[in-house]
Formats: sequence, C-alpha cells, structure tokens
Amino acid sequence: MKKQSMVGLFFSMFLRATVIILAIVIVVFGVVFASKVMANKGDKKDSPATTASPNVLTEAEGHDDLLYADPTETTEYIVADDTTEAVVEPVYSYDANILVLNSTDEIGLAGRWCETLNGFGYANTSASDYSTPQEYTRVISTTPGLGEDLVQYFNNATYEVGTVTTGSSESTEGYDIVVIIGIGDGSY
Repeated sequence: MKKQSMVGLFFSMFLRATVIILAIVIVVFGVVFASKVMANKGDKKDSPATTASPNVLTEAEGHDDLLYADPTETTEYIVADDTTEAVVEPVYSYDANILVLNSTDEIGLAGRWCETLNGFGYANTSASDYSTPQEYTRVISTTPGLGEDLVQYFNNATYEVGTVTTGSSESTEGYDIVVIIGIGDGSY
C-alpha cells in the first residue's frame, strides 16, 4: 500500500466528509418536501385553483350597460354591395418616347440622364436644353399615370400631366414624357 502524505490524507478525508454532509442535506430536504406535499393533500378543499373577488361581477353590472343589452337593438350592420377592390396596375414607361431637358448650367447633364435612364430600361430617350432654370426635376406626361415610374430616380421630383410648349430648344411634339432636369439633380 502506498503511503500518503499529510496533505493528501487531509484532502481525501475532507472530500469524504463533504460528500457525507451533502448526502445528509439532500435527505433532509427530501423529507421536508415530502412532508409538505403530504400536508397539502390533506388540506385540499374542493375549490377552484384561482379565485376572484366576489365583487367582480357586481362591479361589471353597475358599469357596463351593454353587457346584457339586446344586440339587435344596439348594433347596426353595414352590408357592402360590392366587396371587390379595384387593383390599380402601375403604368411603366419603358416603351414611351422620353425627352430629357437640362434646365441647369451644367453642360451634358441631359445626355447623362438619358444614359442613366437607358440603363434602367427606358430605351427611347433624347436630350436637349430648357431655357428656364428649375430648382427640382419635373416629369410631365401627356397620359395620366405614364411617367410616374420615372419620379423615383430624381431628388424631390414632381409629376404632372400636360404638355411643355415653351422653353425647350427642341419641339416636344411626338414625346410621351418630358423630363425637365432641375438643379437638385445636377452634378452627378
């Protein structure tokens, strides 16, 4: 048999004592728990698990007149004849003839915007100049709805239905949409 040092013997005895103490504590807690459970079984009455104040129903009776009201006397029913909603399909301007006008002092701006719009799928674009400076871009269409999809590409752009008759260095006839580029969309 191997000789243990004093330190090894101490830790060995300490470990055994700790295990014995823990076993005793567990047994004691188990006995206390079992006795509590047995005591509660004997005290159990035939009552609901949750109880409410006896005043709960009387409080509602005094304050809620609609609780016992006849629903045919207090309810109005609205019946809609047509329950279908109209779905508005967006109008895309990919095939429209678009004239882009530059209202800024920046040379070539309308041409660059034509290239950008071409990149987004708008193939029929032309560039020209507009004589009156505009602060924000205006999208002007001859047909309601057509051209609204272009507004998203510009900063604070507005959409209008109508025609451009003055200010353009090129005739606007034959174009479905005229985009007048404002200062807010320059220098890009």
